[in-house]
Amino acid sequence: MKAKKLLALAGVSVAGAFLLAACSGGSSNQATYSFVYSADPNTLDYIAATRTTTSDVTSNLVDGLLENDQYGNFVPSLAEDWTVSEDGLTYTYKLRKDAKWYTSEGEEYGAVTAQDFVTGIKHAVESKSEGLFLIQNSIKGLDAYVKGETKDFNTVGVKALDDYTIQYTLVRPESFWNSKTTSGVLFPVNADFLKSQGKDFGSLKPSSILYNGPYYLKSLTSKSEIELVKNKDYYDAKNVHIDNVKLTFNDGSNPDSIIKNFEKGQYSFASVMPNSSTYKSVKKNFGDNIVYGLQLGTSYYLGFNLDRQKYDHTAKTTDEQKASTKKAILNKD
Repeated sequence: MKAKKLLALAGVSVAGAFLLAACSGGSSNQATYSFVYSADPNTLDYIAATRTTTSDVTSNLVDGLLENDQYGNFVPSLAEDWTVSEDGLTYTYKLRKDAKWYTSEGEEYGAVTAQDFVTGIKHAVESKSEGLFLIQNSIKGLDAYVKGETKDFNTVGVKALDDYTIQYTLVRPESFWNSKTTSGVLFPVNADFLKSQGKDFGSLKPSSILYNGPYYLKSLTSKSEIELVKNKDYYDAKNVHIDNVKLTFNDGSNPDSIIKNFEKGQYSFASVMPNSSTYKSVKKNFGDNIVYGLQLGTSYYLGFNLDRQKYDHTAKTTDEQKASTKKAILNKD
């Protein structure tokens, strides 16, 4: 159930690549997962940041209400169960009572409660979260609070009904609402810890956040190494099968180095492109252990500026050139 998070952390985003498992390349300790990462996170504030450099790390450290199983279905994480009102506007989640917050040293800080999810949304507003757009027009009253039209956060449709029941009231029915609960912007934050950290919350050191997930961040050295260690007190620790995670910085400038280090037993797996210069030798040495990597679910789009007002980054310098360009863009034919 937790393996998917480690795969995300590995950054296996090369569509069409072939992957090598470590069962016959080098001697890999089954208790340790070793691979590479290509960019440092700029923050550990999982509420404020949406970029993968942060979420690829923090999704292994902090849990939300729901998560995806190996088939993409939504399954309980911090929420044991949930109900939806008949009109589709109210989602009520019952939290598990054995989920705890821990410090980076593994000391228990307190229970994960419904109020932590309320604090999380308030922090999303205060930190101007990159993911705020996902929920701003979904949760009743949130848009008005974000815009300053009301100063009373109690008007926002997120309520802790009791210590272990959190409820969201939406503006309109959203059949896809549960998918949003897997995003960091809806994750919990302990209010007391947040206050104690102040502006240091989420800074690039393990002690800047609390942990309720399967791993602790042991160390983070810029452009060098990221290490995670298993949280043995995690409520679902029996399903966390890797004790240690070690990622080494690799900016991609020397792709062949990943194969070489895999052959030396330094990495748990490696990716190789079929058109690479080393593919023939890799296939000869590891043929039975090469599997095809499926393309990930990524969407690309092109935005076209139909009402261009500036030409700063174009070759158009004269008014005539700019006018003719605009005329051509607005030509309905």
